[in-house]
Amino acid sequence: MSDSAMFRSILVPVDGSTLAEAAFPAALAIAHRSGGKVQLAMVYGDNFPPAPMRLDQSYLDRIRRQLSESLGYEPRCELLEGPVAPTLSKHARNIGADLIVMTTHGRGGVQRTWLGSVTDQLVRSSGIPVLVVRPAPDGSPAPFNPSEILVPLDGSDLAETVLKPAAALARLCDAEISLLQVVYPVPVSGDAGITFPAGHDEELTTLTRESASKYVGETALRLRNEGVKASGVAIMGDDTLPQTLLKQARPGRVDLIAIATHGRGGLRRLVLGSVADKLVRTAEVPVLVVPPTRPARRRREAPGMVRVKALEVGEPFSFA
Repeated sequence: MSDSAMFRSILVPVDGSTLAEAAFPAALAIAHRSGGKVQLAMVYGDNFPPAPMRLDQSYLDRIRRQLSESLGYEPRCELLEGPVAPTLSKHARNIGADLIVMTTHGRGGVQRTWLGSVTDQLVRSSGIPVLVVRPAPDGSPAPFNPSEILVPLDGSDLAETVLKPAAALARLCDAEISLLQVVYPVPVSGDAGITFPAGHDEELTTLTRESASKYVGETALRLRNEGVKASGVAIMGDDTLPQTLLKQARPGRVDLIAIATHGRGGLRRLVLGSVADKLVRTAEVPVLVVPPTRPARRRREAPGMVRVKALEVGEPFSFA
């Protein structure tokens, strides 16, 4: 699949607020680069404050005319009825959307400092990538022109689900992908498997980091062979995994984070993994969240690869 085919249909949910419209620059930028079509949807349901349906249709007509000046065509706009998130999720499937672009805020306004419930549910249930953008502090749309995309990995095939859409977006935007695997000290264990909180096994920790460095390096090489600017590094975590990633994803250092909803937690994690959840809620840069398209098997370890107990995605590391 070509990069343009991957983003041929882009759905932007709106709710009548300027905060929701902050998703437009990202959606339009991707559409311009990929040749894709932008479609809008607004749900008339119980979840939002009541408004006459005729006013909602008037609003959609207005923004459709507004966007047509940038797009060169009038985007399709749908006024839907039903529970907001399930209705949007079903609509995305019906129109064959490849990407949903939306903000973390909506009619809840600036008081909604955490992930909005609609965004949360769509990320969990839509089955397609969701790009979550954050408005500027004053609520205005932020420009979308990423030059560096941070992609956290954990060595699993499930986590690598993010690579294909991330690579497509990187090529479209002429951006570089920075692969990152966070490694934590391997706790000291006795013969009975008892771990000791007072220290860690330096040799195993070193081998684990070397193994991770080799993995991200080889993955970056694979991406470069596919025409993507890419690099990879393994670092020692000095905090919980989400906090460590957030430190690496500061504005000015990276412009976007791309992460899969699953990782080493595997198919037991039927909802949004806590790492992706934390990043979407608190990252200062846009986050592309990618669900797995089909069950992926865990990679077989190469001879000599160090295997340690895997943490659940998002599980804080501890010596317990």
